[in-house]
Amino acid sequence: MAITRRKISFYKLVLEKTEFVNGTNSIKTTPLDHEQMVKYFEKIFAKTQKLENGNRAALVDTSSEKYVIEFVGYSGNRYLFMKVGRQNPAETVALRDINTLETQLVPMSQTQMLELFTYCLLDFDTGIISYIGLNGAPRISAIREFFNENEQKDGWINAKIAVIMTQDIIKTILHKKVISKLDLTVAVPDDDILSDKLGLSEKDFDLLQNVRTKTISYSITAKRNRTVFKSNSELAILIADLKGKFGDKLKKLSVNAKNPEENSQIYNLLSYSFTKSVQIENDPGQTIDTNGFKNILFEVYDSNKDELLKYSRN
Repeated sequence: MAITRRKISFYKLVLEKTEFVNGTNSIKTTPLDHEQMVKYFEKIFAKTQKLENGNRAALVDTSSEKYVIEFVGYSGNRYLFMKVGRQNPAETVALRDINTLETQLVPMSQTQMLELFTYCLLDFDTGIISYIGLNGAPRISAIREFFNENEQKDGWINAKIAVIMTQDIIKTILHKKVISKLDLTVAVPDDDILSDKLGLSEKDFDLLQNVRTKTISYSITAKRNRTVFKSNSELAILIADLKGKFGDKLKKLSVNAKNPEENSQIYNLLSYSFTKSVQIENDPGQTIDTNGFKNILFEVYDSNKDELLKYSRN
């Protein structure tokens, strides 16, 4: 049996309805309860495209990438099991024979594209998303974008996804009077970071030799005796956004915080994320099928649900 390990991350989904007050320019925001959340999902689910296998799917087109969410299983008003994929350029992949080492192009039509995908499970009752990490697969931001709706007739829905932390670290940090700094480090190269952020071409990086790692770091510093964040929800959402954008390429995420009578302390936020590592066994040359991933996600979620509820309470 071949054995691999995969990481499952957990997030809290909150849907908020924003609407104008009595025809004025003032707005109010109200979180959806369980029943409203399910009703809203079924409304947008009805607009998705039906597939030949009986599932439904939706194209999520963001400013940076296109994703496809396939709804593999929906149990009434409780669980939603999804396959989330992103398009991959055909010229970067090929089929290779493990014996001859020969390669051949992947056959496809003009309307087909290769897709890298992963699976996730949403419990509407708790709002908790279990998301399995697979190399190159889309990030959690694809789910957030699917649930966002910009129709402004009687209001619109804004989806927020926050990382579930292993303790009340967000609350601990925000009880400090001063949050003076946010540091993050991202592994590169991603071509967009190399060219857009650093102004360097691939030719420039071809000149480098014997490089073990490349990273780019950002440091956000508040004004003197001012705090960077206003509320714990904003900090948790920022963490989810950064993890959603960079995934495993996010190598460092920390804040400096203190009270006036204290020395500044560094809090490594990545070390507090609630994750579980799972062991996957499969025969050589075989892969885990959809039901296999579904069973893994349900088992891990059920066995950790009580602890997740403790850390994800509103």
